[in-house]
Amino acid sequence: MSSNEAGSPAVATDEIAAPSQVSPTAGWSHRGPSREMLSSVATAAAFGLVFLVYAVWLQGSFYDVTRLSFDVSRSTPQLVLAIAVAVCLCGHQFDLSVAATATAGCFLAVGMFIDAGLPMGVVIVLTLLVGAAAGLLNGVLVTKFRVNAFIATLGTGGLFAGFTVVYSSGRVVGPTPDSGPLPSWFSGAGSVGDFQNKAPLGVAVLVTAAVVAALLVSFDQRFPGPESRRRVQMTVLGLVGVLVVGAAWALGLPAEFDWMIVIVLSLTLLVWTVMKYTAVGHAIYAVGGNPNAAAFAGIRVRIISLCLFVFSGTIAALAGILVASQQGSAAPGVADPLLLPAYAGAFLSTVILSRGRFHIWGTVAGSIALVYVTDGLVVGGVPYTWTQVINGVVLIVTVALSTFLQRRPGA
Repeated sequence: MSSNEAGSPAVATDEIAAPSQVSPTAGWSHRGPSREMLSSVATAAAFGLVFLVYAVWLQGSFYDVTRLSFDVSRSTPQLVLAIAVAVCLCGHQFDLSVAATATAGCFLAVGMFIDAGLPMGVVIVLTLLVGAAAGLLNGVLVTKFRVNAFIATLGTGGLFAGFTVVYSSGRVVGPTPDSGPLPSWFSGAGSVGDFQNKAPLGVAVLVTAAVVAALLVSFDQRFPGPESRRRVQMTVLGLVGVLVVGAAWALGLPAEFDWMIVIVLSLTLLVWTVMKYTAVGHAIYAVGGNPNAAAFAGIRVRIISLCLFVFSGTIAALAGILVASQQGSAAPGVADPLLLPAYAGAFLSTVILSRGRFHIWGTVAGSIALVYVTDGLVVGGVPYTWTQVINGVVLIVTVALSTFLQRRPGA
């Protein structure tokens, strides 16, 4: 077994199977829905049951549109990290350094502005480039030197975390009277990181409609019914889309979108489009499904794996920038608590509208559901210190269920 194989997830990762492997009734048997589809529905039902319990238990103290929107906005760095993790998993790779890279990105975003006096626009670009370089280092270690992905990214994660501690001397780094505050558009009241600074309503409605349309397309293609039911299914999905957008408008959801929510949804749309409709995305799924077969098909597996780590490092740096925007400062290990929920969200995608495979929308949906589950318990009186325990339990359960789906006969 190669080092890459040893450090790769055991779950199959091709979101879209090859055309020759998909029948017109994929996801359906001659008697009805498949076991995988029923599993996906069961997962959604389980979360629905939890939220129904919250409705009875917590009532208005939890189900408030402003509060629910704030939870998503506050968790934006976690969602961004989950996207980075999910893309790596789609390509048969693990990256355990994303949290340390995000912490380093936070320090770079704050430190280069305060200490070097660079314009914040330049700081953001340089931070993303440093994140890409960190990912490149991971990629070279894994693909060129054949270091196990777990060991390589665990080691570089410690390296990046160590640099931040050395730079900060273990203290919080933030604006001082001599340096002046961070730019008002970047952090503070009325900034991108301020939940009270709402995005224009037109932008929020457009993003909402695009997200709903993408979700319906993903659902339709993931579980295509037999030809006799196609028109009915498409009509139903179209009506569902209109109803969902209308309900979001009636509830005032777009009006609660701040720029953080717009950023994470736009990033999700972009990554989903690239993964689903471009040659690069198809190559990633091919490598994730079977690296040897992908190599025989002419795909440069090492280059794809290298690009995965570069992408992961760049997006992790973006998560660090968002943390800096929200908090206005940088602290050692500030992004460390985001690693476990990021992986939990990514693995949740394998049992949400999926046949045991990683995908982007399931990652975001699972991450948001996880945020609501933990926040609901906190609202109900459970100490916040139990959050990591909940995330760990969800990760174990989803990995076990996903592995079961892949190992059963006929999977």
